[in-house]
Amino acid sequence: MSEVLTPMMLQYRTIKQQNQENVLLFRLGDFYEMFDEDAVEVSRLLNLTLTQRNGQPMCGIPHHASKVYIARLLRLGKKIAICEQVTLPQAGKTLVERKVVEVITPGTALDEYLEPSSNNFLAALSCSKGMAGFAYIDVTTASFYATSWKLSDMAEEFAKELGRCMPRELLLPNSLRETEVVKKVLGLYSNIALSYYPD
Repeated sequence: MSEVLTPMMLQYRTIKQQNQENVLLFRLGDFYEMFDEDAVEVSRLLNLTLTQRNGQPMCGIPHHASKVYIARLLRLGKKIAICEQVTLPQAGKTLVERKVVEVITPGTALDEYLEPSSNNFLAALSCSKGMAGFAYIDVTTASFYATSWKLSDMAEEFAKELGRCMPRELLLPNSLRETEVVKKVLGLYSNIALSYYPD
């Protein structure tokens, strides 16, 4: 038997499909709601009540207190997509238009979500022509650092640099996704949010 979805859940699933790597905070009135896998995971991470809507897992956070919950999710390495209502409800229309207006990642979060006593580094690793390049920046202070090393020194140097800056988020090219030495080093730092991009 196929699942029958309401127009709102069809809208949610369409937007979620475009934001698969992010926790989708879907605005419904005074709350941001999460559904399906996002609801199950976030309810566990933040100790929120998990409910159901038409048999689908659901949990929510109040819009007015969302910054506290978003900050907690960012500290846990989650990426957040904020989906707002962009039109007002109209008589005779059952569905308001919604779209993602902001994506917040651990490495790009600004002051309102951060702990003031520590840096919030966004780092990137790149490999080309026998060399690895590594750079990191704190977007709130504009502190920027970069270095490079021979690919033959990847295990030692990559681990050392990650330990030095402890980035909240690391940008990597897709070609390094299955590289054993990179996977091994990343295994030592499981709290870093990873974002893969085309080379």
